Amino acid sequence: MMLSSFHSCFSLLVFTVYGLVFQVHELHSAQLKVMGPPGPVIVAMGEDAVLPCRFSPAQSTQDMEVTWFREQLLPFVHRYKGGWDQSRDKMPEYVGRTELWKDGLAKGSVNLTIFDIQLSDRGNYTCFVVNGSDYDQAVVELQVTASGSVPLVALERYQDGGIRVSCRSAGWYPRPQVLWRDPHGQHLPSLSESVTQDQSSLFAVESSIILTRGTKQNVSCWAQNVLDGQEQGSAFYISDPFFHDAHPWIIALGIISVAVVVLLIFAVCLFKIKGKREEQIARRDAALRARDAEIEKQAEELVWRRYAVPMEKVKVVLDSDTAQSSLVLSDDCKSVRREEKTLEVTDNPKRFQPWRCVLGREGFTSGRCYWEVEVVDGGGWAVGVCREDVKRKGEIILKPEEGFWAVGQWEGRFQALTSPGRTFLSEIRNPKRIHVSLCYEERRVSFFSVDENIPIFTFQETSFEGKPVYPWFWLGSGTQLKVWP
Repeated sequence: MMLSSFHSCFSLLVFTVYGLVFQVHELHSAQLKVMGPPGPVIVAMGEDAVLPCRFSPAQSTQDMEVTWFREQLLPFVHRYKGGWDQSRDKMPEYVGRTELWKDGLAKGSVNLTIFDIQLSDRGNYTCFVVNGSDYDQAVVELQVTASGSVPLVALERYQDGGIRVSCRSAGWYPRPQVLWRDPHGQHLPSLSESVTQDQSSLFAVESSIILTRGTKQNVSCWAQNVLDGQEQGSAFYISDPFFHDAHPWIIALGIISVAVVVLLIFAVCLFKIKGKREEQIARRDAALRARDAEIEKQAEELVWRRYAVPMEKVKVVLDSDTAQSSLVLSDDCKSVRREEKTLEVTDNPKRFQPWRCVLGREGFTSGRCYWEVEVVDGGGWAVGVCREDVKRKGEIILKPEEGFWAVGQWEGRFQALTSPGRTFLSEIRNPKRIHVSLCYEERRVSFFSVDENIPIFTFQETSFEGKPVYPWFWLGSGTQLKVWP
């Protein structure tokens, strides 16, 4: 309850701040005009709805932000910002059901598609567009309809010198209009009408009329949707012998015959509707599977981006006391190259020997940070992180169980140094610039190709054991590495 109240207050605060910004920049906002359709958008339940929204003049979309929302700005229905669809603070009922027409951005179109429309989707949607200091919004009304079943006509009983006939139909939204018509299409007044609504808000109607001998015995009953004009109808005819002077068994036989005919027609219609509906469902299922695969791919990429772009960018300086004797550091300790000759250096417990490794000067015990490494590859390289207590003398095994988490060009193949076997990354071209991301509390180390702007690999549930973690580098023959920033 407290979390829900906090979320509502936060949404109200964000909305208020946006309102204040709008008032301050009122003169600027006139430069951008956002327009919706002239009337409501009417869509049948189960179909896909396209909510039109245009802005003018068409301009650069680099800094454009498009938000579709309902009663309040947060949570939103769909948001596009920084060139990506945003998923955080999205209304749960619209997850996986919306799509922005990004191809139309450059032409001034930000139409929103909502898939598989339900009755709960009806209402007003606000299209809010921000580009730099310019902004505007438009409201689009979505009306949802549902066409019900073919009316079922039943002969009930004798009443007031005639035959009482009822007409029933269900599955409508909004409440349909029931019309009785004579052979010339003229409306006939009904005797009574009742309306019920089920748990899914769909309406069922029943209307009755009394027919007498020789007057308007050829009658039809129609249920009509008042929004889109869609209607379903059933026609029937009652001859004179069905009235009072007919024998009871003839009347009963006639009623049964009419009922059987109506039921047969109803059954045939149901089978046709069922076949058409199954075909539509099969096509929709195929489209949903394809869309779900795309959504899953986009979600994975968003997760990668969230992991690969932490909050803090750190400046890594190489520690000369840890550098193996054949590694030469620059004066600013921001780059390192490997020489084939061995330099004269003092030995200390921190220095790697004989493995040609070097560490960053500062370690990390908390937080989220990242740095980048530029690679000039000569004969292999590896970058990543290691625990403070890793083995530094003699033979070293580079794997997570020994405190190393890294990727690199190793033995002629680009790979992640996993255990028990290496993970070969053959689908990724050898990057020239690596983005290394460390999330200490979440025990995660991620690598990202700056060249192609794609994720490389992530080590999950790493065993830092509460100890400091340092940037780690290994250089093959003729290799040079440079740390940014």
